[in-house]
Amino acid sequence: MKSFFVFDVESVGLHGEGFAVAGGVYFENGSMRWEFCYSCPPDRAGGHLTDRVWVGTHVPAIDVTHQGVRTLREQFWREWEKAKVAGAEMAVECGWPVESRFLSDCIKDDAKRCSSAPYPLHEIASIMLAAGMDPMATYDRLPSELPKHNPLSDARQSARLLAEALAKIEGWSP
Repeated sequence: MKSFFVFDVESVGLHGEGFAVAGGVYFENGSMRWEFCYSCPPDRAGGHLTDRVWVGTHVPAIDVTHQGVRTLREQFWREWEKAKVAGAEMAVECGWPVESRFLSDCIKDDAKRCSSAPYPLHEIASIMLAAGMDPMATYDRLPSELPKHNPLSDARQSARLLAEALAKIEGWSP
């Protein structure tokens, strides 16, 4: 059964630096293989003051696991490499700009990561569109997908929406 490394990043604004990342490996049927959730204090991530206000208002408290963004990204990259070795392909719900920037920052941290960088980076929103689902709609959340703007909750919802979209695509075969 095909597996996907689905992740979500919380950042200081859409173009700021990521301070929390979570996700895991999920099978095409939506079942979870394993998950992770890491964060550092948001004030350790770069971004504009007005975006920090938005973060303080909308992002729920997330347990701090790292003291800075670089060690956070290093831990994330270890999760990705473990998933890649297990045959998972990377997928994000809407990769631009937050998750794409996060991945670029991971590569900037260590150029040796170029050889294990994700390719392809599957766009869940595009798969939803192909399945006849509205990628811009607001979808109800399961209890495990709450609260909103918690990266693990958001990644779980993205993995479920990916599974639903794949199930709707006629002829989908792993």
